[in-house]
Amino acid sequence: MINLNGIKRAALFTHIRPDGDALGSMNGLGLALKKKGIEVDCYCDSEVPALLSFLPNANNVLSGTLNGNYDVFISIDCADEYRLGKYKDAFLKHPNSINIDHHVTNTNYAKTNLIKNLSSSCELIFEVLKALQLEIDDEIALALYVGMVTDTGHFTQANTTSGSHIAAAELIKYNIDIEYISQKLFKEISKDKLMLIKDCITSMRFFSKDRISFIGIKSDMLKQYNLEINETEGIINYAINISGVLIGICLTESAKNAYKVSLRSKKGVNVAEVASIFGGGGHVQAAGFMVNGCFEDVIERIVKACEKVIDPL
Repeated sequence: MINLNGIKRAALFTHIRPDGDALGSMNGLGLALKKKGIEVDCYCDSEVPALLSFLPNANNVLSGTLNGNYDVFISIDCADEYRLGKYKDAFLKHPNSINIDHHVTNTNYAKTNLIKNLSSSCELIFEVLKALQLEIDDEIALALYVGMVTDTGHFTQANTTSGSHIAAAELIKYNIDIEYISQKLFKEISKDKLMLIKDCITSMRFFSKDRISFIGIKSDMLKQYNLEINETEGIINYAINISGVLIGICLTESAKNAYKVSLRSKKGVNVAEVASIFGGGGHVQAAGFMVNGCFEDVIERIVKACEKVIDPL
């Protein structure tokens, strides 16, 4: 377990293009440390998605230069050092760094590494707070619950365990509005995103006897509907939820010839193995990576890698 003795100032970091688990775990821990009397700054080398702006402390997440000296650097939900973005070098140089994460592909890049294969980093932070006897309040409970519910797909994915449900049961004892959270995260959708989804479905491709489905999102599609790349969250579900499909791929153009790739799979198919080929990582059934190249060439390379995973089945 991590040691906070003598810590007066802490800098917390999470990964670029943060999701609910990234922001929930970082801010949940940050708020708990503040209640202990520690001065805390939270950093992320990306903007907070509008969808998650309701999270406690979300408006206080910093993206600029580091605010002075800190006794400890703590990364949360960041499977490798490169996902720290512009903060990578400073983090690796700090003499007292802690890496807290739930991804089995974590590269153990900190001086102290707390890696545990749980449903989410928020479930791990929940365990950390209990072990350190740090107080949980309504805001902390909300942050941790959001991370757990998003990383488990509303407790429907394979990473959901009895421990996940027990932790969630403890968190909803606090004053959090789970109906509002569900509506905000899983039901509500803007007209612009719905139009983007329409285009994605219309142009969806299938490979390997319909065992692989592919969704491509070009930058001009995002511009057409005035959407940011972080607003594509969840679109990959339209690929993997098709009957008979074993792997769903969502490739989103982040810059010219640069793409963010998300992979999802059905039970028994390991897409983390595919992601590792391209320098990425994640979970057995949910993984991702960044890749460069011409659009069609990149598609071909990814599909071939996916076929190697599913052909032995």
